Amino acid sequence: MRKKILVQISLFIIALSSITAQENDPWIVGIGINIVDNSGTQFDELLNVEDNWNLSKLVKISLEKRFEYDYGIELAITLNEFTVGKIINNVKNAEDVNYIAFDLMVKNYTTNYFTDPRHSKYQGYVTGGIGANFFGGVINTTIDIGFGLNFKISEYILLNLQTLGKFSIDNNTLGNANHLQHSISTIIWL
Repeated sequence: MRKKILVQISLFIIALSSITAQENDPWIVGIGINIVDNSGTQFDELLNVEDNWNLSKLVKISLEKRFEYDYGIELAITLNEFTVGKIINNVKNAEDVNYIAFDLMVKNYTTNYFTDPRHSKYQGYVTGGIGANFFGGVINTTIDIGFGLNFKISEYILLNLQTLGKFSIDNNTLGNANHLQHSISTIIWL
């Protein structure tokens, strides 16, 4: 099953890379993986992968509209799972809980102020917006703030690395406390 999905994703990326991208105001499609750290340890155990990072159902899909190279609006959908035994808000998780998030964010490509965005090998940005997370059928909302980097692989294909801090507006479920979400994606200019 996983091999079939990887083959389909690879064919999709190859097909999209053959399409000529728009130079101004392009659409950008991304597909990748995400990691959620909802341990409640704040910054004490950022790299404690074994206990704190949720690494199951790692899907991230995004669609972004860029404006004059410097700004973008992105809608991202991520799937993950809080697995048994991981630390969730300082408590050992007793059951698997699905994590589904929809995030609508505005991006500002800050490196464009001192590099030529058409020829640079990388782009750095800051981002912020609002999110809706689903845990066991309950909707929770967050304010999202983060940063990311895009590295050019080819003219219209880039590798995206992003970290978001998601700050809870409501506390409907245990899983909706402040948390971090890291992602790695392949993005393609259309």
